[in-house]
Amino acid sequence: MQTLRVWEAHVNSAARMPPALGLAAMLLVASALAACGDDDAPEPPAERADAPAKPPRGWRTVENETAGFTIAAPRTWPAATKRGATLIRSKDELVAVTIAADRSTAGRQTQPATYARQVVAALPGFQGGVSVRDSEIAGSRYETALAVGAGTIKTSGVPQRIQVAVFHRPRRVTYSAVIFRNAKARPVPGRGTVARMLRSFRAQPPRR
Repeated sequence: MQTLRVWEAHVNSAARMPPALGLAAMLLVASALAACGDDDAPEPPAERADAPAKPPRGWRTVENETAGFTIAAPRTWPAATKRGATLIRSKDELVAVTIAADRSTAGRQTQPATYARQVVAALPGFQGGVSVRDSEIAGSRYETALAVGAGTIKTSGVPQRIQVAVFHRPRRVTYSAVIFRNAKARPVPGRGTVARMLRSFRAQPPRR
């Protein structure tokens, strides 16, 4: 099942993160993708390839051919892709971003705000507050939503700032970018950088 393979890839990628962030990411991704439906829907329409955004000076383009997307990231932020999931984290390890695609029935049909809300609501052990904004992610060309959370993961007790950015191509695919920040760091780490990354997201058909 494609959803299961993507879930396993996210978990394996997140395991290389710092302990507190790695645990949180694994829990969140497992919850999000476990909520996806079956893959028995009719064949979806063909997906078009959107050209990668031009990366700013000092950045480069990160591509995931299996999930089907590109995103720009600073050259100093390490990136790793495995089994359809991509992990990008800041050099100081205060920010971590995981990105995956969902082409299951749920991924094709669920509205972005609902999808984002389900991801955060299903997070086991999360204690804190969450809000979902139905407005578009600034600068994105896709249907989008953004869930924002602040709290702790019960199993680790480490305070986190959590974002779930959802990019949706109706009847085709939903992409989710899950961002974790160390809530104790001041100022908020990577705020402008992550916003720029999300604006650079571009979708493509999977090629593997």
